Amino acid sequence: LSCPEENYSVMENSKSVALPVVLKGGENYLLWSRTAKAVLCGRGLWNQIEPPETFPVEAAALAVPTEKDIQEDQAVLAILQCSLDLSVLEAYSYCEHAKELWDTLKNVFGNVSNLTRVFEVRRAINNLSQEDMEFNKFFGK
Repeated sequence: LSCPEENYSVMENSKSVALPVVLKGGENYLLWSRTAKAVLCGRGLWNQIEPPETFPVEAAALAVPTEKDIQEDQAVLAILQCSLDLSVLEAYSYCEHAKELWDTLKNVFGNVSNLTRVFEVRRAINNLSQEDMEFNKFFGK
């Protein structure tokens, strides 16, 4: 799945861009990553995460980034960092490039095993409490 590239200036693209979802950890990684991709694609910035495959990877590694590339990378990094919960941001603030942060978060939170999902569902069930709520309302939770 690729995104159409837009010819906007970087500064116009990244002005007041805020993701509506804050990454809190594994429990909302999928929602966060899909939302982030949609926002970045809509701004023509997804190529900072997944560069287009117009030339071999070896050539891309040797290419010298232009000032525009560096500016876009840092704009995307800032957008992603602003969408992280403080604890997540503090843990991964060492990432200096957008793709590095994206790949790190994907490796940490994106590879959720069935065991982890079972644990999260079990924890959510254990934390349920009816209190003063009507049964039908509580049951729908």
